[in-house]
Amino acid sequence: MTTEFLRERTFEVNGLQIACKEWGRPGFTPIIALHGWLDNAASFDHLIPLMNNVHVIALDMMGHGKSSHRSADSFYEPWIDVGDVISVADQMLWDEFTLLGHSRGAIISAFIAGTFPERIKNLCLIDGYVPYLHSTKKSGDHLKRAIKENRRFSVASPTYFRDFERAVHARVEGFVPLTHQAALTLAKRGVFEDANGFFWGNDQRLKASNHIKFSEEQIRNFYENIIANVILILAENSAIGTAESQEKFFDWIPQMQVKKLPGSHHLHLEDKSKDIALLLQTLLN
Repeated sequence: MTTEFLRERTFEVNGLQIACKEWGRPGFTPIIALHGWLDNAASFDHLIPLMNNVHVIALDMMGHGKSSHRSADSFYEPWIDVGDVISVADQMLWDEFTLLGHSRGAIISAFIAGTFPERIKNLCLIDGYVPYLHSTKKSGDHLKRAIKENRRFSVASPTYFRDFERAVHARVEGFVPLTHQAALTLAKRGVFEDANGFFWGNDQRLKASNHIKFSEEQIRNFYENIIANVILILAENSAIGTAESQEKFFDWIPQMQVKKLPGSHHLHLEDKSKDIALLLQTLLN
């Protein structure tokens, strides 16, 4: 049995629209899936069909894909996304559910599980765990940088391409390299066209530093609150160095299983989707 795509749908949160892809059927294991930075809901297109007996809401996080951009007086801080996701769960009438997150989406998933531990039954993290920690000795410098960058990116225009394929190639050769097929999957949902050409529709302010970053003590409090079953799947060739830089924090969640698979940072969207589906199915069962 495989999970079939059901429909496109939207949720209204604080006057903004969160777009999503809905997979499976009501009555099966409820899952909210959160993609990584500058990706979109299509990040899970290769993984979800390989899973069984699940009902998945894969979100375009605010500022990504087909979802609204935040207002000019708001920002893209991961802790703000916590409330967005809980609002979607409430609208689905899910008192308890599973979170599936990749990269930035994995970090946000962990924040949610540490803030609302009684609501998260399973926590599935793909190549993302702890955010970059902030030194409290440089708080002023960091805030100044965030203010300047948000001002700059708030008036920045996206990069335009002459055709769709050039936009796809930009992601293939991007900050985190992707296979052509993976980039194409994301582009079909994330690339738009106007009179100037083709462009990735993500809000440019997503490239700015966050105004607030947590210290190690604050982050540890979130993670030690987590009571869900947890699996962390790491890529051996991750571009973000997840395994080496974050292993020392693994004891914050003693019930967490850690699995390492061959592949790159987007291994769930590339050639390891079947292996990941098996690992996740074991946890859910």
